[in-house]
Amino acid sequence: MKGSIRFSEVSKVFRWRGSRSRRETLKGAFFHRWFRRRGTTSEEHVALDGIDLEIVPGEAVALIGPNGSGKSTLLKLTGGILKPTSGTVEVDGRVTALIELGAGFHPEITGRENVVINGMLLGLERREIEARMQEIVDFADIGSFIDQPVKIYSSGMYVRLGFAVAVAADPNVLLIDEVLAVGDEVFTRRCLDRLARMRQRGVTMVLVSHDLDLVTSFADRALYLERGRLVAEGPADAVVARYRSDAAGDTDRGHEEGQARQVEGDRRWGNGDVEIIGVELLTGEAPSRMVPGGSSCRLRIRYSVHNPVDDFVFGVAWHRADGTQVSGHNTELAGFVPRRLASDGEVCCVYDSLQLAPGDYLVDVAVHARNGLAYDYWCDALKVRVTSEVEWPGVWSPPHRWLSTGPEWEKSGAKDGTDQKDG
Repeated sequence: MKGSIRFSEVSKVFRWRGSRSRRETLKGAFFHRWFRRRGTTSEEHVALDGIDLEIVPGEAVALIGPNGSGKSTLLKLTGGILKPTSGTVEVDGRVTALIELGAGFHPEITGRENVVINGMLLGLERREIEARMQEIVDFADIGSFIDQPVKIYSSGMYVRLGFAVAVAADPNVLLIDEVLAVGDEVFTRRCLDRLARMRQRGVTMVLVSHDLDLVTSFADRALYLERGRLVAEGPADAVVARYRSDAAGDTDRGHEEGQARQVEGDRRWGNGDVEIIGVELLTGEAPSRMVPGGSSCRLRIRYSVHNPVDDFVFGVAWHRADGTQVSGHNTELAGFVPRRLASDGEVCCVYDSLQLAPGDYLVDVAVHARNGLAYDYWCDALKVRVTSEVEWPGVWSPPHRWLSTGPEWEKSGAKDGTDQKDG
């Protein structure tokens, strides 16, 4: 399927020769081959060791771990930049890598000309690039510099133009290696909003980042690597908590090194008659933890019944990380009268338009009796990042328009959900 990634028993070993003697010049190597044989050693580094993983189309997966754990190597194997020493890597669909943005730009030609060349290298035809040129130029936001040689660009301009070209390639798989850490706040915000919209289109994304807050809001799943082996995999927030704990030295891993372990969250309580087994925010049919403000979406709660109950309420609560309550709603308030809950299933809370200001939100979900007895109450079951090209305070983002009779002004494209109809 387009956008799928599969690693089967993949290992990657880098080999190099050891340090040379000062006598080993070209002349010396020619006349003294015995010295070459005796004076050098072969060294190797195992970057990845027996990795098995599968990423389904439309999924966002983050790779975390300390420096040298194999994250970037795994990303480069996915992108075809490196080949595995053993095992197989299968990737279906067009791949774009956001690894070293602008690294392929030719300094002597203009930004516009570089866009054409890089777009063709990414698999686009020239007519496709020309059709998307204005979109690329607008997103890069470098003004008249687009027609100037890139050798006069600042590093920020390089990055903005490189990102604009890469995301315009319409990939099935997008690989991201720390590039969001090099831009300013405005650039990062615009990039995240663009990535959220790409996710709505079903683009598969693999992210390498040391920004663990970004990982928990961006990714559906995280893979924790250490010394080339998969230590843990599971929901992003749980795996990040495990990694932070290990980094702080607070836990004994208690497992054979290299053996992957599923991680589950534990911020919950209840008698267990009904168990919540999954919580997802879906835009279209794809789960996502990052959604553009104003999008239609639905919160899906999957549950399993261990003891049938006749009294039950499903509830959802949204709040900010600082504890600010945003919204709370449940099936009882919506007028649903419980009759019988005896079989496994799912319920969805549908939002025709998620009218939240950009920022990070935490979602609690619960199933309980009407008197409050909890069958399963799960705090912080999901972390969601709402994106927008611009930032503003508060939590509410209602559609709105401005009316005026006196001011003289020109209207630019709306970026904050504003309806800019004439009053």
